[in-house]
Amino acid sequence: MAGLSSQFGDTAAFDAFYSTLADEKKDEFLRVGSLYLFLVKQGNWHVDVPDTDPVIDYLTNSFKLVSLFSLVESLGAEEHQDFYEWLGEVADEIYPIDDKAALARLHERYKATFGSIRRCTRFFERLPPQRQVRLCESITFDGAPAKSVKHVAQFLYNLRSKFVHEGEFVLDIASVPVFSRHKKSNTLTSLTMPELLATFEEGVVAHFRHAA
Repeated sequence: MAGLSSQFGDTAAFDAFYSTLADEKKDEFLRVGSLYLFLVKQGNWHVDVPDTDPVIDYLTNSFKLVSLFSLVESLGAEEHQDFYEWLGEVADEIYPIDDKAALARLHERYKATFGSIRRCTRFFERLPPQRQVRLCESITFDGAPAKSVKHVAQFLYNLRSKFVHEGEFVLDIASVPVFSRHKKSNTLTSLTMPELLATFEEGVVAHFRHAA
């Protein structure tokens, strides 16, 4: 498997791991690995504009981050449920909603059960401890490392969402450390795209090892 080859010493090691998976998990494993190879690892966003490089790092990195989180979300066992559909299902116990603060608390409750960030956080929390430490050290908030890998997952997911919903390019993941400001915190990000891809590859194997 070319997309995840970094996680296996040779073909025999890959075959040994693959043989431990249930049939339905084998198909899912191949699906994720193949999409990752073409969309992210060997995939770049190209532009065809005179006097412009065909691959611009912050453009391609923005699309890579969206693709990575799409693949992570696809690994979740729960089907996605819209927030407003969920409100309808629990209407008997929550209505009337008194104010914006009450609605915000309900949204947090929804995210804890059905939100995409929950699946993403669980993916990162299955990483080996040493990888989690490196991730936390790669992003500082007001001079302090990320409190947990959950904090890292939320930060990266927010970068993804800013691009998807507001058209803000992902500038924080670059070949050099990037200083920026997010939600009243000064952040310094030294996480590169190659390091993030290595994290994803390790996380995919950890996910399927847990599911085996």
